Amino acid sequence: MSKLTKQKRGQIFNALLIVGTIVAVLYIGAANGNISDAWNAMLTAKPVWVAGAFLSWCACVLFETLVLHSFLAMQKVPVRFGTSLLVTLLGIFYCNVTPGASGGQPMQVYAYKKRGISPGLTSSGMAVKFFCYQLGLLIPAAVMWFCNRSFVAEHMTDSRWFVYLGFIVNGLGVVAVVLLSISKNLVRGILTLTVKLLARLHIVKDEARTVSHLDAALNDFNASVDMMVHHPFKLLFLVILSAGQMHALVAILYFVARAIGIDGFSYGQLVTLAYLLFIGASFAPLPGGSGAQEGGFYLFYQNIFPADKLLGGLLLWRFLNYYLPIILTLVFGVILDSTRTMRGKIRPIASGKAPQPDVRSPGEETEAAVDASSD
Repeated sequence: MSKLTKQKRGQIFNALLIVGTIVAVLYIGAANGNISDAWNAMLTAKPVWVAGAFLSWCACVLFETLVLHSFLAMQKVPVRFGTSLLVTLLGIFYCNVTPGASGGQPMQVYAYKKRGISPGLTSSGMAVKFFCYQLGLLIPAAVMWFCNRSFVAEHMTDSRWFVYLGFIVNGLGVVAVVLLSISKNLVRGILTLTVKLLARLHIVKDEARTVSHLDAALNDFNASVDMMVHHPFKLLFLVILSAGQMHALVAILYFVARAIGIDGFSYGQLVTLAYLLFIGASFAPLPGGSGAQEGGFYLFYQNIFPADKLLGGLLLWRFLNYYLPIILTLVFGVILDSTRTMRGKIRPIASGKAPQPDVRSPGEETEAAVDASSD
């Protein structure tokens, strides 16, 4: 019998983590005698509100697709919207099944590469998308937290550290971009020192290779920062799209609450807690934040959902914002893309010619490409 590769072992481990989380949640529910109540809560959920939750997820996908598609349009890359949608679905699937959502962006870069788009350009786009994602998440969350601060204080007495840590971890990405806009050498020095420290702790095995990969990523990131500095209004547009994406995602919880009969709280109150839950669980290095999302739900919503509906609400919410998306993106993203690849139906854009970079500096090249899109 052939030995499993490291990649296969990782895939099996991730699958076991996801399944294990489901089993653990069901076991806790059974131990507390809540399984029958949970089942009843899901069976009696109002279809209109469940449909609203599904449409909210669809809106999330649409906004994320628009971020990718708009960035490429700014670079005068003639990609069809359907292609951007397919690449978005690929990214969502691999984000959901890899630890820390680490597999989504590399697969999107690869998918665009198969279609003749330069990996350097798409890597730069992913960097812009990451920055916009962080701002589109943290700013609305902070504003809604401030507007509903008394409500949050009442329902988050023992779990504030969870949210504070999430804000810090997610905010580091924004800080990194700001530092990079000030000094690329400063960021390179910090990363090199970090890698050396991790190598001494035997966490990083190949120090030179890791530094080389980080340096390549830093070059892509630097071109992205140049675009963001010189074209703030285009950046603002992408941040607004990212904010729409994140709001649609967290709003799923409101629809779930209404579906199972929770109507004593306002939209703003429930969505505020959903933002904070997402931020707090986002740093968990597990596929889809498994474990952290479920545990956070109990912490944040135990005084909002009645005891006989808490487990049912959790299961319905996770099905609609995690497990169903995995199924849908597997079918309409991964399998569809693989089928088209095997049948040879993927054609490079621009009549088979990939966009070729000119000899200008990264800053001039990015600025010229973005300016051209507004002509």
